[in-house]
Amino acid sequence: MRRNENIEQLGPILLNIHRSRQQDAYLNELKRFVLQKEEEIEAVCTRNYQDFVGSVSALLRVRQGTVSLKHRVVELNEEVQKSGGGVADKKKALLDARRVGQNIDEAIDTLQACLRVLDMASRVAGLIEGGKFFSALRQLEDLQTTHLKPVLHYPFASLMLSSIPSSRNQIRGSVSRSLKAWMYEAREASQGVGKGALEAMEARGRRWAARKRREGSIGLTKINGPIELGVSERHEYNVLDNDQVRIDFKPLYQCIHIYDTLDAREELQLSYQADRRAQAFLLLSQTASLTPFSLSALSALLEEIVGFFLIESHVLKTTNSFRSEQDVEDLWDGMCERVVRIVDEGLGGCEDPEAFLGTKFKVLTFVQTLEGYGYSVNQLNNLLLTLFERYSELLQRKFSGDFEQIVLDDDHQQMVVNDPEEFEKVVSVSWLPAVGEWSALELQAPGFPLALPFSQTYPLCCIDIRSFTEQYYQFSEGFAEHHRDIDDVLRKALDNLLIKQVSENIQRRLQMINNLSQLSQIVVNVLFFQTACSDLETLLVTLRATQRGGTIHLDSLASFQQTLKLTQNRIVANVSQKSDSFFEEANYNWEEREGPPHGGAEPSPYLMDLTDFLSTVMMSVLIQLPEFSKDYVYKGALAHCAEVLMSFLIDKYPTKISDAALAWLSNDVRWLRQHVENLGDERLTDVFVELEQTLALLISASNMMDFLTPEIRNAQYPRVNPRLIQIILSKLLAYYNTSAGSSVSSRRRTNTEDLQRILSKN
Repeated sequence: MRRNENIEQLGPILLNIHRSRQQDAYLNELKRFVLQKEEEIEAVCTRNYQDFVGSVSALLRVRQGTVSLKHRVVELNEEVQKSGGGVADKKKALLDARRVGQNIDEAIDTLQACLRVLDMASRVAGLIEGGKFFSALRQLEDLQTTHLKPVLHYPFASLMLSSIPSSRNQIRGSVSRSLKAWMYEAREASQGVGKGALEAMEARGRRWAARKRREGSIGLTKINGPIELGVSERHEYNVLDNDQVRIDFKPLYQCIHIYDTLDAREELQLSYQADRRAQAFLLLSQTASLTPFSLSALSALLEEIVGFFLIESHVLKTTNSFRSEQDVEDLWDGMCERVVRIVDEGLGGCEDPEAFLGTKFKVLTFVQTLEGYGYSVNQLNNLLLTLFERYSELLQRKFSGDFEQIVLDDDHQQMVVNDPEEFEKVVSVSWLPAVGEWSALELQAPGFPLALPFSQTYPLCCIDIRSFTEQYYQFSEGFAEHHRDIDDVLRKALDNLLIKQVSENIQRRLQMINNLSQLSQIVVNVLFFQTACSDLETLLVTLRATQRGGTIHLDSLASFQQTLKLTQNRIVANVSQKSDSFFEEANYNWEEREGPPHGGAEPSPYLMDLTDFLSTVMMSVLIQLPEFSKDYVYKGALAHCAEVLMSFLIDKYPTKISDAALAWLSNDVRWLRQHVENLGDERLTDVFVELEQTLALLISASNMMDFLTPEIRNAQYPRVNPRLIQIILSKLLAYYNTSAGSSVSSRRRTNTEDLQRILSKN
């Protein structure tokens, strides 16, 4: 049993030896083991033979068992060989099956990879056809870098790889065509964009103007200024996307994105820049000039330009440096130059102020709109100033003719109004004193019909002044904040009109008018013009277009003051001329021997007639003159009388004058002075002082030689002219040397001779 068990245990070992094909090694090891044991046996036998014999016997038995075991191993080997042959055949079949399966899997993977490539190629074509160009490019990129590489050894894959650049070019061509179409649509929509933007700016300007009228503190602020931007209500209006016009920038953005992906942005930039420049030139070539000039054509041009540059502004802001700011600025500068030239040529020779006003409004709105988008408007502001200067010159020419005609047509008669309505119309346009007899309240006190103090020239000129000022500021409204000389230009223009066309025309007409009532009417008119100048200065400060402080002074006020003086002098000259006829009736006996009685005598009849004439003129013909003007005329007329009376003494004739004749003349002068004093204005008597002092020196002085003493002369005869005294003394001496003058006392004669001799030496 035990032997069988050992053999059974030995079986697996032998099987392993067989499988590992180590039979020879096993046998060799077994032989070595046997030899080792034999040696041990011999050694044992040497010591103990009996044991050796027993061991040999045991060894033989072992050997016999070993031989049996060897035969058994051989049998088992044969059995294993038989079993292994079937297994090997099955294993070979299995390996063949696995190889076929692997080939099938590889074929399936390859087919799937090819199908994926073909599917992606199909999707790319669909994406291109559907306009999804960026996705198509992404698919092409994946196809080229990932999916084609595993199948590149197939011809179709190589062909597909070589076609990828053409697909990209196809995409580039598609987006480029889409961009061209978009640019055409944008150009067609530019006018609508510009029109909407300009209308929005006009509405914004009206709202701001209304607010400025309500709030005086912001009256001098401007559109697009920090105050207006800070406090103005925002009315959202998208000029590029509204009910009237809508521009979709998706084709542009998509094209930029595609070209960026293709690393060809610079190429697109150059192409887009050239196309937009061509569109700008096309826009200007269609409106090379505005001849004949019309506001509608100008509006269309400005709308196109605004739309064009609003699109440019949007592209600049939304495309991350795609558009060159310098190129847009160059386009804008060129466009501004062309607009300036077109407007300048279109208005060349134009004499219609309304055309200038309409052009200014269009250009100003244009400026304000694009200024709000950051465009430089210096050239356009200069254009506005040029238009303003031409408009101002045109207004001056127009109103110069009106003012001149008004002055020439004046009949120099008081204007009559028949009812309160007419009165209110006149008062509403005329500048009147706030208080006094010529104030509106005092003027209407007498009732209607009412004769106003001024002629029709004054209210008509006031209407034109107001109209001129209104039209002037109407033009300057909105852009005057940029130009600090606007108010100075208006002041100079008003001065020019008032001085050249009113004041100087009145001065020229003075020489043709001799009628005292007409001259007095001119005086009144000029006084009202002075009032108008003063009130106009205040009005100009109120209407001032700029924030400059201080007052405004019109030079025309001084001109009217000069005209007033000339007119009053003209009246004085006319009155004096008429007075000369009375002096022609003077009948003095210059060699009279007897003077007037000691208590005085009646004046000469001509002098009484003269004073009656002067009183009549002042109280009737010149009744409407204000008191200061009457005093001026009266004083001038009296001064003329004093000069004529003095001329009696110093003219070539008479050559001889007696002391009695001087006394009679002194009597008339004393009466004339008393008459003037009775009028209640002592200032008028000043005109007779020189004559009175001269006569007093020659008649009543106890000693003529006192005149040579400075203290006495300054105290009693400050107004006496030594040269005139010398002339009169010569005439006195001539009389003294006649037979009639022999009765003059020697002292009188000596004093006269001494004084005359001393004065002649000086």
